[in-house]
Amino acid sequence: MPGRFDPASLKLYLVTDRPLALGRDVSWVVEEAVKGGVTMVQLREKDIDTKDFIKLGLELKSLLKPLGIPLIINDRVDVALAVDADGVHIGQSDMPYPIARKLLGPDKIIGLSVENLEDIAKANELDVDYVGISPVYLTSTKTDTAAAFGLDGLREAVSLSKHPTVGIGGMNLQTVADVIRIGADGVAVVSAIMSADSPCEVSAKLNTEIDRGIRERSMSWSAQVWERSSKIYESILGLPFIKELAAGTLPASKFSRYLAQDEVYIGNYGRQMYELADIMNTKEDHDLFVAYADSGIESEKIMHAMLIERFNVDTAVEASPVTREYNAHTRNAIETASREIGLAAMLPCMWIYNRVGLYILGIAELEGNPYREWIEEYGNEEFTRSTEEVVAMLDKWALSVDEQTRSRMTEAYLKGALYEYAFWDYGYRGDEADYSYMNCLSQWI
Repeated sequence: MPGRFDPASLKLYLVTDRPLALGRDVSWVVEEAVKGGVTMVQLREKDIDTKDFIKLGLELKSLLKPLGIPLIINDRVDVALAVDADGVHIGQSDMPYPIARKLLGPDKIIGLSVENLEDIAKANELDVDYVGISPVYLTSTKTDTAAAFGLDGLREAVSLSKHPTVGIGGMNLQTVADVIRIGADGVAVVSAIMSADSPCEVSAKLNTEIDRGIRERSMSWSAQVWERSSKIYESILGLPFIKELAAGTLPASKFSRYLAQDEVYIGNYGRQMYELADIMNTKEDHDLFVAYADSGIESEKIMHAMLIERFNVDTAVEASPVTREYNAHTRNAIETASREIGLAAMLPCMWIYNRVGLYILGIAELEGNPYREWIEEYGNEEFTRSTEEVVAMLDKWALSVDEQTRSRMTEAYLKGALYEYAFWDYGYRGDEADYSYMNCLSQWI
């Protein structure tokens, strides 16, 4: 097997499907997809005669060979030989691997679909070049498949296989990063490219998502969510509220509006911290979170009381739509009874506040700044240390949960991060502004 092909070729593996090409020439779709970064192409044709299959294969070979992109033929060893393609991909019900290898010789690539762990164990005894784990998710493009692996099944399959692996089934912009992060060497994409208005543009976007998955393989959960929420965080730093708070020029009326809502939010947050403590798995963790709630909330209350008196803030206010939605988000996360999801939802109120506090400390003019106490509260060493402990705890938990829980942790955190942005935005702009962007998380990550 060494020398036949580079497993890196599996990274973005296009599998053609003529009916999904929207009436366009398959060769045109392939050419555009290659411009966007496709690294391997499998020609799959079920409904044309052998002569036309060979003709199309020769077209694609003339396009791909100068670019060093392998051309694989689906199922048909005879067509692969006629075209002198780089190899074939066979399924469990196709020509047996030993016969295919004998016909093709030692230098051609042969990929094999595997549909369960038993198939993988058998494939480990063969000198195949890669295995296609199929299906990761159920898909309309292949209806004759076994039960879906899912991400947890995929993790087990990748771990079991001694060969390079490619995820097949349901591969699109929303799924490829997770499949790569799990450990697959590549993804086999069909409809997401074949039916795209711009196969080039979609292929480029898929490559970006795949690269994110590669980076995340070696990253902790917290590093992953921080990277994914970086646009939100950078947008928070650019808010007029934050800039003027740091400069000490924020109008008192805007700070008072923010503080009144924060008083409402913190009251609910404190109760939810105690509820979160009650779903901890150990007494040690329970007591730790009670201590966090006791010390953290008490410290904020003291700071709040001082600022409320200084700015004569009326705290007898209704929760704003932003405050209501944010509190509902954390409450719903805790009601899942998952400590991991619950804490992930509540983390932005600690982590982002701490990072913003540290940022402002680095740029603010504290002397004479009327908001100095607020800035020092969220950038102090004790708050920073507590936040780092919580982040480390979530990273530890994330290592032992299933992929569904991990995904829900990530979503809970990202939604919370966007609510943090909206919370400061509301403080500055008030009730007249539109905050519907809170329901458009995908545009922020």
